Amino acid sequence: MITPMLSKLVDRLPATGDYLYEIKLDGQRTIAEVTSRSAILYTRNLRNVTRKYPELVELPDCLRCKKATLDGEIVALKDGIPSFQQLQHRMSLSDARMIAVAAQQIPVLYYVFDLLELDGRSLLKMPLHERKRLLTKSILPGEVVKLLPSFDSRDITLRKASKFGYEGVVAKKRDSPYYPGQRTTLWLKLKFQESDSFVIGGWLEGGRSHNFGSLLIGKYQGKKLMFRGRAGTGFNESTISMLMDSFEGIKSQESPFEDLPKGPKGSHWLKPKLVADIKFKEVTSAGILRSPVYIGLRPDLRPEDCKL
Repeated sequence: MITPMLSKLVDRLPATGDYLYEIKLDGQRTIAEVTSRSAILYTRNLRNVTRKYPELVELPDCLRCKKATLDGEIVALKDGIPSFQQLQHRMSLSDARMIAVAAQQIPVLYYVFDLLELDGRSLLKMPLHERKRLLTKSILPGEVVKLLPSFDSRDITLRKASKFGYEGVVAKKRDSPYYPGQRTTLWLKLKFQESDSFVIGGWLEGGRSHNFGSLLIGKYQGKKLMFRGRAGTGFNESTISMLMDSFEGIKSQESPFEDLPKGPKGSHWLKPKLVADIKFKEVTSAGILRSPVYIGLRPDLRPEDCKL
């Protein structure tokens, strides 16, 4: 199994001819091991999610080779644009009947952007532009399997991505090999709105259902979980119910935060087992998020992946 290569977040993308530019999709990063008869899907933390997306059973029909390992993003669309909040409904399901119903109500697409193995041969050391050339020859797009296009112009890609409401743009060195599990400067990403993944360490009481008010979130500095703020918006009734159900079994009597041992009145502590995506305006000089908004849970990420 191959752990996905990661991109480094930057404030500005390079404009040289050494890069290819792709739309950044707001979905679930997924590796697919495909043969003529089967497909296995797993996330960046190597969790098998094949059963969660039955519509991707068509992947073997898209092969123009005997077998391939693909890198891509599973997305659910809202108004034609990938929406992580839509996809979250699919990510949280495990019951086969509910998955089958959800596949009709919230269908997904798999956008492929890299080819890591071809007919048993590793392509990890091959330059990106050559991997993409082989990818177009090896995969025939279908109804739910698509090839993510890449572009030569940074400015045109940025304008189109911003105009149509995409999350951002990724710039990848044309000659970059594939480094599994590594975050390097060979791949750079720019987001139009600040967002990141944080560990949920507790929740604060408030005036909503279940007496819920906000999430207490943080990131790891070494092995210590450091408090980074309260996310009090972005919730509806069903989201709150889902979160409270997720908290069962991970309640704690002690704060998991190194720098928040007691917390404000009405704090409820949790073992640091859950990860959530949060968008925000900025980070203060003290490291606290300004105007954090909850986006959704990230069951495909490990808490230890959320580092300062």
